[in-house]
This record gives sequence, structure tokens and C-alpha cells, in this order.
Amino acid sequence: MNVLEKIAPKFMANRERAKRELQLEKYKTEILNYAQHGASTTKNAFREYDDNLYDADEDIGDSKEILMARSRQLYMGNAIAVGAIKKMRTNIIGTGIKLKPKINKKILELSDEEADEIQNRIQTIWELWANSTECDIEKQSNFYQLQSLAFITQMIDGECFVLLPFKKSDFFELKIKLIDSARCVEPYASNVDAKNGVEINADGEVVAYWFINDKLSLQPKRVQVTGKNGRKNVLVLMEKERIGQRRGVPVLAPVIEMLSQITKFTNAELMNAVVSSMFSVFITSQVNANPVIDLFQKENSKKGDKENSFRLSSGMVMQLQPGQDIKFADPGRPNTQFDNFLFSMCKQLGAALEIPVEVLLSNFNASYSASKASLEEVWKMYLMRRSWIVANFCQPIFEEWLDEAVAKGYIKLKGYFDNPLIRKAYQQAEWYGETQSQLDPYKEIKAAELRIATGVSTVAREARAINGSDWKENMEQRKLEIKAMEGLIDDSRE
Repeated sequence: MNVLEKIAPKFMANRERAKRELQLEKYKTEILNYAQHGASTTKNAFREYDDNLYDADEDIGDSKEILMARSRQLYMGNAIAVGAIKKMRTNIIGTGIKLKPKINKKILELSDEEADEIQNRIQTIWELWANSTECDIEKQSNFYQLQSLAFITQMIDGECFVLLPFKKSDFFELKIKLIDSARCVEPYASNVDAKNGVEINADGEVVAYWFINDKLSLQPKRVQVTGKNGRKNVLVLMEKERIGQRRGVPVLAPVIEMLSQITKFTNAELMNAVVSSMFSVFITSQVNANPVIDLFQKENSKKGDKENSFRLSSGMVMQLQPGQDIKFADPGRPNTQFDNFLFSMCKQLGAALEIPVEVLLSNFNASYSASKASLEEVWKMYLMRRSWIVANFCQPIFEEWLDEAVAKGYIKLKGYFDNPLIRKAYQQAEWYGETQSQLDPYKEIKAAELRIATGVSTVAREARAINGSDWKENMEQRKLEIKAMEGLIDDSRE
């Protein structure tokens, strides 16, 4: 006990109490920091927010049909929306993501020559199947066209369901069947956990999907993800962004409202510009005359038309009755700020879609460095989405195809069905597609030469990256060309 506590105990007690209250207020202020900002329930900025937490089924599944319908409408009628999706399709899929077998020689204990021979045979037979419509159950598209359709479907609907049925054929029985996302519906059965048409087990694993045959069907049919023999029955292309998510979200979902408003604004500006272009001249006169003289377009009179009912058209000259006058309203069209406003909106759209505005609008008016930076940035997104297509569509289908090819004896692979590890080693492959756009090909080639010279890359990788070609095929073709050129030179000397 100090001296002050002995002399003035009441004063010291009040001082200690005030000190504790001050510390408590400070603690409360620290605790309430978020409540005063992002978690505020009193600020006007947050009045329209729903502060309740929902799981993925409630946030996504309950709104799935509406999002799909609006996304499809935008794809059919909004230039920016369809442009963004097709731009991604063209750069990610293009003419097709091609197979390059890359079997694991170490596990299979094969020499380079043996491995190369097996890889060439796999690729040759694969291309015979992939380049034909035999792979499509509807026999309308080849494998690469199905890639494009599956990707566009995923972008618009949020996911694409792929069935892998067998259909009797003289070549390969494996077929690819794409399913409309609207056909995946919740079943009437109450004893299964199948919300939004996706059934999961106790571990959260998706075990089956429920599809209706058509819109008139009442009860959906259950399709297991994998069969009893372990083969894949259903593939799903979907970008998962929430834990426990069962259905995909359209890529346009965050910007549906903005795109809809832009469509209305653009149409209004276009209509105003059209109306403004119909400039008409009105003349007052003291004598009666024909009320309408259209110098450019004279319409035939129609029965039932009112005498003074006129139609606005380009270059119209109208004669008014004595004492009448007209005043023109200046519409101020075309709107000089329209382009700047639309460009500003496209910046936000591009940010949501991971497409820089220069790429989104194909508007490369900036410097080489700025344009190159935009292309580099969007290329990261292209590669990421391409890797998803490969992992969820291309590679699984290739593995199922290889199983049938070996089973039918088209390709002989020792120990393929005896050991799962050996089977996996044979199924290894690389997939490559469209290459990155080049603003300055000379600089790109020089950079590739430097990467090869320093050992950070290979000729094969650079050939695929620059123009999507195979370096061995390039060398074989160059060998033929050089031989032909030498023959021409010898002939000219003779």
C-alpha cells in the first residue's frame, strides 16, 4: 500500500475504477472496429445488404435457373457478353486442344525408341477417332468441335454435363454425349441427398446426377458418376468457387445487371441517334397547300388513315397551315460522352471476367508495352481455364478411349490391365492448343532462342508455344524441303 492509498483511499479507489472503465471502453472500441465499418448495420450504404449466411446450395442452387436464363439471354442479345465468351473460346479452345502422348518411360522401363514408337501409334489412332464424327453420339461434331461446344456451354450455364455411353460400332464404341444443364433437376425421392439434381454421399462425394429426358418428363433418371467396373459415366465441366457447391455459376453472373443496363442504354442512344438523323423542314404559308410533301419518300394513302397523321422520315419537307409554327428540341445526339462511358463500364466488366478492356474490345491503341502487358495478363486466365478443360474433359475421355483401344487390340501395351500403376504410366499425355498472340514476332523468336540457349526451355516447348507445331514434324518437313531445294539446284546447274 502506497502513501496516497493511506491518505486518500476514496480518491485512489475512484481513480482505479476510472482507469478500469477507460481500459474497458478502449477494448470495446477495438472490438467494434469492424462494426463501425464493413460490418455496420446502421450506415445507409449497407441497408440493402442481406447479412445472413447461406450455404452454397441456397446461394447458388436456388438461383441457378434464373442465372442460366438471364445468361443465355445476354449471350443471344448482348454484343459485349457474346464477344467476351467467344474470345475466351477462340483463345482457349481455338481449333482444338490437341493430344501429345507422353508415356512414363522410367516406370515402364522402355527405351526412347520404344516409347517413341508407342506414342506415335497412340497419337495416330487417336487422331483417326478425334477428327471424325464417330466420337459424337449425334454424329455431328468431331472431338475438337465438342470441346468448343462444351466450353461455351460451361461459360453460359455455369457447367456442362458429359455422358460417356457405349454404342455399337465397327470402329470405337465410346461416344460423347453433352447434356443440357437445364435437364439436371432435383428428384422427387426424399430418401437421397440430391439437391439441385446432384446426389452426394455422407463424405460429400458426388455419386450420381439426376437428368430428365425432356421437359415433358416428370421423374428424372439417376446416372451414377462411375460404374461398377470403375469407368467414368459422367464428366462435369464446372468452376468450383464454394465449399459444398453442387452446381456451377455462369461466368456472366456477377455482371448480368450491368450488361442488361448497358444494353438498354446502348439501344436508347441508337434510337435517339436515328430520330435525330431524321431532320425535317417546316414552312409556314398564307395559302392552303398539300399538307405533306415528302421529297424522299411518298407513301401511298391507306384506307382508314387519319387526314393529319404523318410519319417522320429523312429529308421531309412539311407545309403548315397559316398561323402555325414549330419548335425543334435539340436532342444533342450523337452523345459525345457515350464512347467514354461505355469504355469505362467495359473496364469493370473486364475486371470481373479477367479480361483487360483492351483485349475485351480488341482496342490496342496504347503503347507496345501496355498492349503486351494486357495480353500477358489475359493469357494467364486462358491457360488456367484450358488446364481445367484438359483435366475435366480431354484427359478423362482419352483415358476411357485408350482402355477401349487396348481392349480391342488396336494398341498393344504390355501389362496395361494387370497393374494400375502401369496403366496410369501409359495414359500420361500433354495437351496443347492455340498459342499466345504476338505483337512483335521478331522479338518473340529472339526471346525463344534465348530461353533455349540458357536451358530454361526446349525446342519442342517453344514450337508449341509460338505456333502450336510439333518440332519433330517441323524437322522432318524441313528435311524434305532442303532435299527438294538441293535437287532443284542440281537440275539448274545441269
